[in-house]
Amino acid sequence: MTGETYVLGGVYNVRDIGGYQTDDGGLVRQGMLFRASSLHRLDDAQAWADLGASTVIDLRYDRERLAFPLPEFITGAVNTPFLPNDWEADPETRALPAAEFLASVFRDMVDFGGDTVRTVLARLVSDDAYPAVFFCMAGKDRTGVLAAVLLALLGVSDDDIVRDFELSGDEVVALVEYLRSREDFENHPMMNQPEELLRAPRAAMELFLADVRSEFGGIPGWVRGLGVPDETLVALRARLVIAAPVAG
Repeated sequence: MTGETYVLGGVYNVRDIGGYQTDDGGLVRQGMLFRASSLHRLDDAQAWADLGASTVIDLRYDRERLAFPLPEFITGAVNTPFLPNDWEADPETRALPAAEFLASVFRDMVDFGGDTVRTVLARLVSDDAYPAVFFCMAGKDRTGVLAAVLLALLGVSDDDIVRDFELSGDEVVALVEYLRSREDFENHPMMNQPEELLRAPRAAMELFLADVRSEFGGIPGWVRGLGVPDETLVALRARLVIAAPVAG
């Protein structure tokens, strides 16, 4: 099954992104790549030990990491913000409808996030990289774009990438409701967003994927333009895709 929420010590919006079919008839391996909201909320050391994560990728801004540090039992996190620490959307962009605004934010990740993509891919081709977990604050936007990048590189269809993104909507709304009386963070982005932005409207990811396709020929073209060698992409796919059985 794909798209099922993974239970991890009460952390919201955790999913195994395996199980999707690839363009050559294979399947993305399960139990390898997990996306999540911020792991600073994890208070179950045993649940973390049971997951056995070898790679932890923290996409949050430095100010978020300092305000909400990870528990001591999560070690070795790779800190690589997907947007600059001083990034802010301009007021005109914020006035756009929710899907268009989010697509614009995702496009900023293309413009600013090359180092993050290179860092993540270099880690994920290592023998000891898995299971791997990547997260931001809500596990929706920055995490959603990285999930889209990885799934696209593995040959997953745009429809399934959009579907995976859309699954975050209910989880993030529930997370924010849970947090309203539990986290105090000045100008906390999740606390101050209208529900249409907390949701994960499929049109936002559709617009983003169409934009990347128009300019770069798709996510693989963008990633190659970052200087990521084809050998890395081949190795990633070899590690994470179960090949289709050969008819005989």
